[in-house]
Amino acid sequence: MIYKFIDKKGSFAVKTPQAYNLYFPLTDSTGSILSSISPNLSGDIKKDNDHFFNLPVSIEDIRSSPLARREFFIKSDRGIIRLSRPYQDTLEAGFLYHKLNKYPKGFHCEITNFVPFDMPVEIMRVRVVNRSSRNRLIIPTSFIPLYGRSEKNLRDHRHVSSLLNRLAISKYGVILTPTMIFDETGHKQNITHYYTLAFDGKGAPPQGQFPTLDYFYGQGDIFSPDAIYKDVQPVNKKLAFFDGKEACAAFRFQEKVLKPKEAVDYFIVMGITDKLQDIKGYFLALNSREKVEVKLQQTKDYWQHYLSRINFDFQENSLNNWLLWVKFQPTLRKLFGCSFLPHFDYGKGGRGWRDLWQDTLALLLTEPIRARPLILNNFNGVRIDGSNATIITREGGFISDRNRISRVWMDHGVWPYLALKLYMNRCSDTDILLEELNYFSDHQTKRAKGGSKDFNQKDFILRTKKKKIYRGTVLEHVLVENLVQFFNVGRHNIICLENADWNDGLDMAAEYGESVAFSFMYAHNLKDLCFFLKDLKRKSKKIYIFKELVLLLDTLSGPVNYSDYLSKQKRLEDYFKSTGIISGDKIAVDVDILIKDLERKSGHLFKWLSEKEWLKEKFFNGYYDNCSRRVEGRRGNDVRMMLSSQVFALMSGSLSPDRITDIWKAIKKFLQDKELGGIHLNTDFSSLQLDFGRAFGFSYGDKENGAFFSHMTVMLANALYKNGFIQEGREILNSIYTMAIDNRAKIYPLLPEYFNNQGRGLYFYLTGSASWYIYTLVEEVLGLKFILGDLCLSPKLCQEDFYGKN
Repeated sequence: MIYKFIDKKGSFAVKTPQAYNLYFPLTDSTGSILSSISPNLSGDIKKDNDHFFNLPVSIEDIRSSPLARREFFIKSDRGIIRLSRPYQDTLEAGFLYHKLNKYPKGFHCEITNFVPFDMPVEIMRVRVVNRSSRNRLIIPTSFIPLYGRSEKNLRDHRHVSSLLNRLAISKYGVILTPTMIFDETGHKQNITHYYTLAFDGKGAPPQGQFPTLDYFYGQGDIFSPDAIYKDVQPVNKKLAFFDGKEACAAFRFQEKVLKPKEAVDYFIVMGITDKLQDIKGYFLALNSREKVEVKLQQTKDYWQHYLSRINFDFQENSLNNWLLWVKFQPTLRKLFGCSFLPHFDYGKGGRGWRDLWQDTLALLLTEPIRARPLILNNFNGVRIDGSNATIITREGGFISDRNRISRVWMDHGVWPYLALKLYMNRCSDTDILLEELNYFSDHQTKRAKGGSKDFNQKDFILRTKKKKIYRGTVLEHVLVENLVQFFNVGRHNIICLENADWNDGLDMAAEYGESVAFSFMYAHNLKDLCFFLKDLKRKSKKIYIFKELVLLLDTLSGPVNYSDYLSKQKRLEDYFKSTGIISGDKIAVDVDILIKDLERKSGHLFKWLSEKEWLKEKFFNGYYDNCSRRVEGRRGNDVRMMLSSQVFALMSGSLSPDRITDIWKAIKKFLQDKELGGIHLNTDFSSLQLDFGRAFGFSYGDKENGAFFSHMTVMLANALYKNGFIQEGREILNSIYTMAIDNRAKIYPLLPEYFNNQGRGLYFYLTGSASWYIYTLVEEVLGLKFILGDLCLSPKLCQEDFYGKN
């Protein structure tokens, strides 16, 4: 590992951290301000996609863009020190602070950044210590370029939007308040203030400011600004030509003669607010060294207490510390979403559909009661066609698609039931199945194969023919998601791949693609739901569903030949036609009949998959492409194999021990990397697959084309444990940890989204694999399971998990 843990609280140190292109997250307990910071002091500070304090950054900007840095200059008799540059650096980081120790000649500089747990501000403390044996004169100057607008203005009227900038300069700071939000779809008056406050260790204000880039640079540039290299004087009041310019928080502090071993502190407070009066309150709460030090300690204490809800103690101290960061990752993803750290996938805010359900895994371990309202709200995103909105906002609202594309991921109907199942078992609450909720409704119908040009509702809630809001039970929502998919099949009688499944890179087979992998999971859900229906039957012999849904319960509405894909497609089309505008009428269904129907469907689907998709190479084919061709198996001298095809078959619980053994051998033979020990997501197909997906255009070993994808690998471990293959499950779980701490990973303690072919970890902190890793440790390794509220102990520990060698 590139770091060393320095305590038992997850704090770690890294020497020469600038050698790695890394970043660290900073935020408060509610995610009201979201920051990232790197060893060169780069990284952005924002509230959401439309409110960036400084320049929005990608992973490349972190190391390449000086405009994204929290710069601090120290001018002395020996030259100019620029603290974004390395000076024999050591990084120390913990929950949740970032501290750099630098040793420029004659000085020790300590830069600490943190976001208080209860304040939407980032605090930067710069401590300068004279290490020499004589007095040293220093002239300190901060330089933090301000941006103060939406991310989209980077390429949409960057200069024009800067003309809206207005500055207010005070004794202790600068406030940037643009007059308007520039948006050609509808300009609006701006009410947001981007502010920076500054003071020294005694609470004294700066000497003055250089509040615009033009004034700071003068005739120079960002590498040799006149404010530092020439005798340009700072101002204490606003000048007329500061309006309409790119702004910066460049504070000149009073020059100081430092005696040997003497230290001096400088503080910078950065924030975003819609309420001008808040700024004074934050200043008064933080305007001294003592107040900042108390707030830093309170923040450390808050996060340690937060993490103490569940603790692990294995024989290895590094593992215990690493697990602290892994179990913190679901919280970071809840606060940051998938968009607000430099390795952003989406870049537009919000969390995706899968994220909602997978993030409940960690919550169910620590605060299960809090999971109920979240689960209920999430089900409001389901459409009557079994699909769903794909993005949920911070406020809990739903958005059809982040890029306004009509599309459907075929796996989305699987995850809600899995999360609901865990909740019902944890809390013994099958009553949640009878809670009534709305359905999401928009222009998209028939699982993106149809649409309504006349749709103009602003609330996106399903209404009946009589324009009344329709509400159905949670159970009804689950049935819609899973029954629709049972009938939504292609030419091989396998559930359609549509626009992709869990692997977003399989996105070029929308017409004829099919997913065996998730057909296994829908079969699992149909069967597994019956367990809870039998418990529910003790309270109610009948359940109520909208009458059109009976079409998909063919035990009641007239049998369908499950082996004939055309018959299934016809029944689904009849359902879509009947739900174009729902009647709102409900009918009673006997629970026993419902169970019989679901068991018949799951039994047929499991049998079909097992007989039709098992290959002579002794693993499952998982997909058909857009030419209806089988994707996996032997191709000449090569074998094509995908990990997801095996994992979801294993997770379904339908395989015999012999078949599991065969799959394990195939995974070891075709997918395990001989040098790194990890499991590739797929073998190298060695060519573009334009009838299957974009993934195969990526370099092999990156992202969805053969990377060591943590999420799928963790689910493999979970499935092996669940099926009683304990040693194999441990091998996989341990391979992830081994890769994460290897020097080749070049990452802080965390579980990345994936490792590439060089073993480098990529996409930090915001991966759903962290929830699955902790869930697997608790439920499978330690065996702390709940079944309808009863704790069932079934540990699957190996000798290597215990203290001592004997």
